[in-house]
Amino acid sequence: MKKFLLHFCYDGTDFHGWQNQKDEISIQFVMEKFLTKIFKVETRLIASGRTDRGVHAYNQYAHFNALTRMSPENIIKALNGLLTKSIYIKNCKVVDANFHARFSAKSRTYLYKINKSYNPFERNYTAFFPKKIIRTEKIKKAVNYLIGTYDFDVFAHDTSHLSNCLCTITSAIWEENEKGFQFFIAANRFLHNMVRRIVGTLLKISHYDLPDNYIQQILEKQDYSMLGDTAPPEGLYLYNINF
Repeated sequence: MKKFLLHFCYDGTDFHGWQNQKDEISIQFVMEKFLTKIFKVETRLIASGRTDRGVHAYNQYAHFNALTRMSPENIIKALNGLLTKSIYIKNCKVVDANFHARFSAKSRTYLYKINKSYNPFERNYTAFFPKKIIRTEKIKKAVNYLIGTYDFDVFAHDTSHLSNCLCTITSAIWEENEKGFQFFIAANRFLHNMVRRIVGTLLKISHYDLPDNYIQQILEKQDYSMLGDTAPPEGLYLYNINF
C-alpha cells in the first residue's frame, strides 16, 4: 500500500464545492469516482482544504492510498484522460505514510479577484461591485488589522462543530491594477465563508470610509451586524498550500 499526493487545479463553476454532498456533484465525488475506476477498489481522497460551490483552485492537494504498481506519471495520465476538462492533475508523487494533506499543511493562501468593469466572459471567475466605492489606500490600511492570531468566529458561517475559531493570519495584501483588484490572504487555517466575509467587510470599510481599525473592533466585539455583505464565490481561488 502506497500513499500518493495529487497536486491539481479546478474550475469550480459547475460543482457544488469540493466535499461530497448528497444528490450534488462535487469535485471530490468526480475524482474519487475515477480513482476507483482506475484501481478497481473504492478510493477516498483527503484534501488540504475545502472550497465552496463556485470557488476555484489554482493549487489544491489531496492524498489517497492505493495498492498498485502504477507510477505517479501513469496515474496522472490515467486521471487526466478520464476527468472533465474542469479539473486538471498537475503532479502526483509518493509521500510518507504519516503525511496528511490537511494536517501536514502549514499555511493556505486564498486569492480574491474583483474587476473594475463588468466582463460577461469573466463573470464566473471574478467579482464585480458597480455600486461600491473601492479605495485601495483605505483598504491597504484596514487589512493590517487582520494580521495576527484572533478568534474569527464572527466571520464564519457555522462553527458549531469546531473546538475553537482561532486563526493566525500571516499575510493580507490588497493590490490594484488597470483591470481591477486582487486580495491575497494567508493563514494557518480558514473557517467556512471566512475569506468572502472578510472581503465584503473590507468593501464596506472602503465604501463608507469607516475607521481603519474597524476589523479590530469587529474581532473584539464579535458583532455579526458589523460585517459587510458576503462576497460572491466566483472571485475566490484557493491559491496555494504550503507544507
